[in-house]
Amino acid sequence: MIRKHLTKIFIPLLIVLMAVSFFGAVLSPATSQTPTAQDKVTDIIENVMSVDLSKYTLEIKSNSLDGVPLSNNDRKITNLICTLTPLEGTGESGVVTIFFMVERDVVINYFVDVASLHVITPVQYANQREAVKSFLEKYQAYTSIDSSNLMAMLDDVDMAKNSTMTRENVKLVLSVSSFFGAQTTLRWTYTVNGADYTVLDVSVTAGGFVRAMYDSRALYKVGDTSISISKEQAIGIAIANLSSYSYAMPDGSVVKDFKVSRDKAGAVLFTSPVDYELRPYWDVRMMLDEVYPGSVHGITAFVWANSGEVFSYSNIAIGGAITSDAPDPVDSDPLSSEYVLLAGVAVAVVAAIIVVAVIGVLVKKRHN
Repeated sequence: MIRKHLTKIFIPLLIVLMAVSFFGAVLSPATSQTPTAQDKVTDIIENVMSVDLSKYTLEIKSNSLDGVPLSNNDRKITNLICTLTPLEGTGESGVVTIFFMVERDVVINYFVDVASLHVITPVQYANQREAVKSFLEKYQAYTSIDSSNLMAMLDDVDMAKNSTMTRENVKLVLSVSSFFGAQTTLRWTYTVNGADYTVLDVSVTAGGFVRAMYDSRALYKVGDTSISISKEQAIGIAIANLSSYSYAMPDGSVVKDFKVSRDKAGAVLFTSPVDYELRPYWDVRMMLDEVYPGSVHGITAFVWANSGEVFSYSNIAIGGAITSDAPDPVDSDPLSSEYVLLAGVAVAVVAAIIVVAVIGVLVKKRHN
């Protein structure tokens, strides 16, 4: 149930990130940006997406550097909106809109607006498998990150069926969807000891165009992957330290001395970054014996899986968590490329509203 709940939240990491990108661009004027980010974006459009730029005028319509709302990590994300306007006499029509996100000089995400699927590429592929392989080859040359093992896994999957396969430390989840048009999403995740770390996620249309990509491999380092604390130990640690936790109400009163039952507690393993280094932690959910002030019916504890340290507590309130100290789980299925397929301004605005609610849940507070 916990993973299912987080999965609903994560269709954010791309939706959250994409909506923030769009919304920030609409509400604020373009700001100056280093040529490096713009060069990287142009490189991807031309050499990874294989768009023939001789047929278009490329413009950066929005270029803003934004902090992650409510984050205590001082993270900054550059949001770019690019347009490709067909040149006269090329036979092309319609403006193509592409959204990009750049963090720490790394392009972590792009997606092509759902109304821009008329992008003309010089290469036509026999099927989706060949299209994805070609994309990975070009993307590997761009990133200098070896993706040969990812490409090899494509030979053993049916691109028309939902499936999951694992080879060594790489898990591939393939999802077929008709959301915003027929497409297939492939998500490769580096997994160790049951915890998911870095991710490469791509979405390819039925016609063989990779319209969306999310990649955290160059952004995050994988730290200590050892799991020294078991699930049961994590639950015991969370309960034993619960007496140190309290929260304040708007009237200044302090709520503490919570009563929980071990048989009403559970834990799920996730990873979260500390200074861009991913570490495993247990997300422990403890249901309270009664509803406490603020409609709080449970407490979440975040316990490092390698040291057993409780680095944060969070409230679970009826209707959602009401606290602002929850960590950012890196592997929450909201990162799927599905999230990036926003249909026009109306959907983008709705997504931006969703962001406010989502970020209220996924906000990190660390005690180093």
